[in-house]
Amino acid sequence: MRRFLFLLILLLGLPNKSFGEEQAFPEYAMKAAFIYNFTLFTQWPELPNNTLQICTFRAHQIKDELELYAASKKPHQANLVITKIDRSDDIGLCQAVFLSEEDLPQAPAVFVAAKEKPLLVITDVSDLINKGAMIVIKIEN
Repeated sequence: MRRFLFLLILLLGLPNKSFGEEQAFPEYAMKAAFIYNFTLFTQWPELPNNTLQICTFRAHQIKDELELYAASKKPHQANLVITKIDRSDDIGLCQAVFLSEEDLPQAPAVFVAAKEKPLLVITDVSDLINKGAMIVIKIEN
């Protein structure tokens, strides 16, 4: 009986994952890290009110992950603001915008805005690279 209890305690104490298995970095956290770093490697004209604003439409998970950067980072010594916009008319507030699959209806207006002002358009929709997006985040394997 003691041996059984010892084995049971030992098995319950083991981690749920295999010893050699790595913890996967969550997809949205990884995309947010890339988006943030893309803004670091972009040369911006004068930032209004010393603020770099990254906008999303419906990509709530990306917005939530990006807000973690806004709390502690100052890209280009500017304030970082993450904004969810509801209409493509509000795109003028942004220096960078992330378009997800759900945002396809807004894409044409975003691409027009990108021709009129410095706007970094980032997406995870591969087809948008030929339509006006500057950077596509593509996950393979």
